Amino acid sequence: MLLSGRGAKKLKVLVAEDSRYYQKILKDILNKWGYTVVVANNGAEAIGKLSEENGPKLAIVDWVMPYIDGLEVCRKTRQMQERGYIYLILLTINADKEDVIKGLEAGADDYIIKPFNEMELKFRLKTGERIIRLEDQIMQLALTDSLTGLLNRRAFIDRLDGELERYKRLGAPLSLIMADLDDFKKVNDNYGHLVGDEVLKGVAKCFVDSLRKYDFVGRYGGEEFIICLPGVKTKQAVLVAERLRINMRDLVVYKDKKPLKLKLTSSFGVSSLGEDIFDIHTLTKKADEALYLAKKKGKNRVESYQCGTENA
Repeated sequence: MLLSGRGAKKLKVLVAEDSRYYQKILKDILNKWGYTVVVANNGAEAIGKLSEENGPKLAIVDWVMPYIDGLEVCRKTRQMQERGYIYLILLTINADKEDVIKGLEAGADDYIIKPFNEMELKFRLKTGERIIRLEDQIMQLALTDSLTGLLNRRAFIDRLDGELERYKRLGAPLSLIMADLDDFKKVNDNYGHLVGDEVLKGVAKCFVDSLRKYDFVGRYGGEEFIICLPGVKTKQAVLVAERLRINMRDLVVYKDKKPLKLKLTSSFGVSSLGEDIFDIHTLTKKADEALYLAKKKGKNRVESYQCGTENA
């Protein structure tokens, strides 16, 4: 998302400016510096572009614009909790201290006076980049499991909630897999917790590498993992779980730089949207029940909760 070296994805910067003259100047300068420029011709357009899911995280907003002025753009942007932090630079001809304070009170992070100095603008943008980078790092830490790098339980459930509502509206299938490592305590007891940690990291990588880019995986707790498969029915999800079960048997971890092939196994439970599964609580509960059944039947196997006609 941020500019962080050669080959990195360019940072999007919104230029909200109704003057074609300043639009062109800003666009040419920002393109020269390696940013991706998104242009809004008025305040209403600016709010629309900033509210998009993958919209700009840094914006240069003119104070005086048609329909909605820059101050109101700042106020409304600060209400967009779901977008994370957006760094706002207010562009103004008003150099008076009182006007500057008004802009900051409306939610602007910084300001620059027209006509602006190119290098001054560059340094103010770099300050914004640093703030956004720190914000992203903090958010990443809040959403991920520190050991495996997967989504943590809360972040997974939040994302699953959004996916569930979307697929329910579309009438499309969605499946959940819960996996629990078999006899994981023996790994810790026999090889130590450091090896146990390497096992958890290895299993996480094995799962991620075996799935599609738009599937997502979380660490549910301890040695338990949870996987969402959008657009997948139960029978397909069972096949995916079976592939994961087989793939993890070949996992190799290292102790004192020596390879250990532990012949790990895991039990899997599968549930899917259907006639009697329509919310997160039921979806996870049924996957957990199927996982419990797999354990009860001898471990190292896949079981699914059957419901309605969704298994076709």
